[in-house]
Amino acid sequence: MAEQRQQHGGTEAGATTRHQGATQPTRAMAPRRILIIGANGLIGRTLGEELVRQGHEVFLAMRNPDSDRPNEHARLLRFDFSTPDDHALQSLLRTLDVLINAAGIFSERDGQSFDDVHVKGPCTLFEQAARAGVPRLIHISALGAGPGAPTRFWRSKALGDHCALRFPGDVTVVRPSLVFAPKGASTGLFLQLALLPVLPFPAPGGARVQPIHQQDLVDGLIALVDHPCPPPLIAAVGPVPLTLPAYLATLADALGHRLRWFPVAPRWMDLATALTRWMPGIALDADTMTMLAHGNTAASGAWQTLLGRPLRAPIDFVPRHQAPELRTRALLRATLPLARAANAVTWLVTGWVSAFVYPTAASLALLAQAQVPATVAPLALYGAAALDVVLGLTMWKRAWRRATYRLQLALIAFYTVVITVWLPGYWAHPYGPIVKNLPLAALIYLLLRLEEPPRGHRRR
Repeated sequence: MAEQRQQHGGTEAGATTRHQGATQPTRAMAPRRILIIGANGLIGRTLGEELVRQGHEVFLAMRNPDSDRPNEHARLLRFDFSTPDDHALQSLLRTLDVLINAAGIFSERDGQSFDDVHVKGPCTLFEQAARAGVPRLIHISALGAGPGAPTRFWRSKALGDHCALRFPGDVTVVRPSLVFAPKGASTGLFLQLALLPVLPFPAPGGARVQPIHQQDLVDGLIALVDHPCPPPLIAAVGPVPLTLPAYLATLADALGHRLRWFPVAPRWMDLATALTRWMPGIALDADTMTMLAHGNTAASGAWQTLLGRPLRAPIDFVPRHQAPELRTRALLRATLPLARAANAVTWLVTGWVSAFVYPTAASLALLAQAQVPATVAPLALYGAAALDVVLGLTMWKRAWRRATYRLQLALIAFYTVVITVWLPGYWAHPYGPIVKNLPLAALIYLLLRLEEPPRGHRRR
């Protein structure tokens, strides 16, 4: 069914693309029929949106298209590497002009392994595309990939690259460095680290990275769609190699913050990495730290030539108008785990003190002043203590958090009313035990609202 493909056409002068507020000339492409694998990821999604804007017929393949936001101009396709023999996929491959593989994972979870997503799945897909006569393949890998690389992520990427390079049509393996994407998870992590008052880092902190802006990566990928003679292997890197502390300091400066860092021995960094596993907002695993400490750089000339314009330097990654929003988002992501921990500790310690530390006789006397009958006072005392402990524990399970926060607010309101009616003197206590309910309730309400899904996703 090769005759069904869109034929490659000529180009027209006068089309434009926007970069940092400037309008620069580029050439218009004849419409292509393009399939993007891994379109649920940030790069795949952004690339698909841009290709659609340029008039291409785009198919976005992902594991769960029902959970994705609707795109009236692109077609969503359910795809999983575990079911490579899907009939609809086979029919689509026979009509494609370009296949783009943007699928990838940074850690193994949810039944997805590096071998499945980076090796077996892509290798099978590339073989099917070759049999279907797909003329062009663009495969997104990672800078640092190689058979002797120090992490399984990089080694699995290298195996997938090997399969891609055997593709019989036009093929390009793109190896990006760190990608700065304002909405990306890894960029969010770096922005959080950049806003820390002090950052420990393995001595001497000299490993270099070469971050590239998301738009520079996407624009280069689009250029490869229509390139007359695409290179088989190319590094997608920014113009400036930096040590990681220097990169974070550059981001911090753009956010209006001065980052200070100090060198620490590797064994202390290993301990810090282990501790972050309990803080989902800034979690780092051993492989991530290994890749960051290892560093990777490459010559940027090839990617800049592909773009036909200067690459954006890290100092320009954060436009001034975006800095407040990015700063607020990063601070929230960094402080939310601390806020949850502080809330949980408050309830756990309160329950422990009520049951085992504060004198029982004094507690029972307070309950008597609050008109609690003596026959049920011990049950009320230890039952309330147990409830405090439960409310401190259940908030650690994400599915229970919203209900837990509502119960916490209800309990604080109930205690405040009872004390106001029967023990009003505590409002005038010099330590402010009741007044402090106000900031605690405000914190819990904020946590509750931040746990709510966006309005458009509540039905799913």
